[in-house]
Amino acid sequence: MPSTHIKTIHRSRPLSRQVDLNLLELFETVYRTRNLTAAGSQLGLTQPAVSRGLGRLREMYGDTLFVRQQRGVAPTPFADSLVSPVSSALEILRATVNRPTFSEGEEARTFRVAMSDVGERLFLPRLMRHLAEVAPQVVVEVVSPSRGELLDGLTSGQIDLAVGYLSDLGKQMHQRRLFRERFLYVARKDHPGVKGKLRREQLRELAHVVAGPVGMQHAAAVEKVLSGTRVKAKVALRVDSFLCVGPIVASTDLIGAVPSNLGAVVAPHLQLQLVEPPVQFPAFDVSMTWHQRFHRDPGSEWLRGVFVTLFDALRLPFEIET
Repeated sequence: MPSTHIKTIHRSRPLSRQVDLNLLELFETVYRTRNLTAAGSQLGLTQPAVSRGLGRLREMYGDTLFVRQQRGVAPTPFADSLVSPVSSALEILRATVNRPTFSEGEEARTFRVAMSDVGERLFLPRLMRHLAEVAPQVVVEVVSPSRGELLDGLTSGQIDLAVGYLSDLGKQMHQRRLFRERFLYVARKDHPGVKGKLRREQLRELAHVVAGPVGMQHAAAVEKVLSGTRVKAKVALRVDSFLCVGPIVASTDLIGAVPSNLGAVVAPHLQLQLVEPPVQFPAFDVSMTWHQRFHRDPGSEWLRGVFVTLFDALRLPFEIET
């Protein structure tokens, strides 16, 4: 009675010199088709190549493996015992070379996105409306980490994506610009010193509110200009959130510089005037940032593609959903 024990492979030699994956695939295909011609056709092999491969398999395992019949071939008992582990091994290997995909309509995944308060106001209404239509099981968690927490989160995967005005976070990070943004001043419409325009000299006289969301670079960029020798503006209030600048200037004589998209949204509701700065604040890029480790992650790729589709090359006027 033929033995059903799989031949022991000598462990002192590298496995790649003992087992040819092409031969294992040939074995699996012959076993499944029971026909050498059909197996060769499926694998793109000539009949002589199939015969040579089968000969090597027989030599490798010390068994006939397949016996010719009137129609095709029949497996030996040893081949029957071999097919399950061989097929499992091939399936594992195929899974390592076939990249997974992200099925947005079916996946239930939570993405953690770092963004500022302005980012929440600009991006989230349109983003969530889009996800409700195409990815109803996707959940978004928004975080506002410090720079150190952002770096650690992107590196570890605790944060999938950062969106906003971000400086260089290192060589391991990828960055893709969405749009270019600039600052405008906001002041209440009946401000006694601001009538639709500002002079540079006025900036020394008018008290400022400066906003700087945690982890972002807005405040540093604005204050660098305001503290310069040509300006020397008075900063009376510093806050973390841009969203509170509008209500503050609406009820005081303070003025503040805010991103233009946000200014366009809050000005009509709070009776504010938008004023071009008399000094040159640096424009800034609103970008996406992610870590190299997750550059080819299907879910991360999909989420970045959504942001590009919805917000690439954003320009004023931009209607924010209410």
